Amino acid sequence: MHEVIVVCVDGSPGGYAAVAEAAELAFRFNARLISLSVEEGLPKHAATMGEVDEFKRERDSYFEGVQAQAAAIAREHHATLTSEVRIGHAADAIVDFVAEVSADLVVLGYRRHVRILGHLIGATSRKVSAAANASVLIVKGARADVGHQRLLELYGLQ
Repeated sequence: MHEVIVVCVDGSPGGYAAVAEAAELAFRFNARLISLSVEEGLPKHAATMGEVDEFKRERDSYFEGVQAQAAAIAREHHATLTSEVRIGHAADAIVDFVAEVSADLVVLGYRRHVRILGHLIGATSRKVSAAANASVLIVKGARADVGHQRLLELYGLQ
């Protein structure tokens, strides 16, 4: 049924829950499993190229760790994972990558939509679902709600 599965992982609990689910599906369907992380944005007010380079090194190091953790989770579920990191806006980069690799399933971690200071958080899943030429699975892992709960507590929104 599924031949190519792209799982999006950003280092959040929801992203890692998505990796576990995608790895189970990849193992079950003997599908190719690709982990995608997206580095968003450069510093808005960098004074020097050195600051931009340092920011890029920090992001690269962060996503190396994220991809290593994703690979370990996939191995726990008897799946092999290849990794890719792209730069850009998350939803656009995901949709473009899904088309590039002809994925038939995209797996994303769930984040609740919370309005804080007038901004909607967690709209990537909605945008990918609307624009991708593949089925989209949004994983609601129990651990994914931990970050949401912390946000609510931090901003006194309970």
